[in-house]
Amino acid sequence: MVIVITGDKGVGKSTLCRKVIQKIQSRGLTCGGIITFKAPDSGINIEDIKTGKLETLASVRKIYSGPRSGIYYFNPEGLRFGQEAIEQGASADILFVDELGHLEVRGEGFASALPLLNGRKQPTVVVIREELLPSLLPRFVVQPIVVHTTIANRDELPSSILERLFPGTTFGREN
Repeated sequence: MVIVITGDKGVGKSTLCRKVIQKIQSRGLTCGGIITFKAPDSGINIEDIKTGKLETLASVRKIYSGPRSGIYYFNPEGLRFGQEAIEQGASADILFVDELGHLEVRGEGFASALPLLNGRKQPTVVVIREELLPSLLPRFVVQPIVVHTTIANRDELPSSILERLFPGTTFGREN
């Protein structure tokens, strides 16, 4: 099963993933893959969920030789780090990939993770911005369950996602 978390920029998709990860881990299950978040310098950091290690994924300054997307210059080392975290995280109970974006549409970034995602039998959670769904959803072998995140529903979504991942299990609603 693949669950795609989508929504507008800045609505809290990564925060939603963190809440889901915390609840899964509190049940004794393992999570792997990557989660991204804004860096203090307006760049992007990436975290290996399994190890907690961090790396710079992108900067708004032209200091990296990797691909460029929008205002970001991507760090080749950060991309390698993320790809390895996804590959190592594939053995976890649930794999998270936050996020597939413009680079992956162009066949760059973490695009090489798509065969891994398509071959997994265990649940996978992937973040994709809403405007990129038409380009990325057709690349999945199985039709993903798409969860739209908004400011109004984001506090209720962790339990809803967990109930989809673990049918028949009740998770408490967020306060």
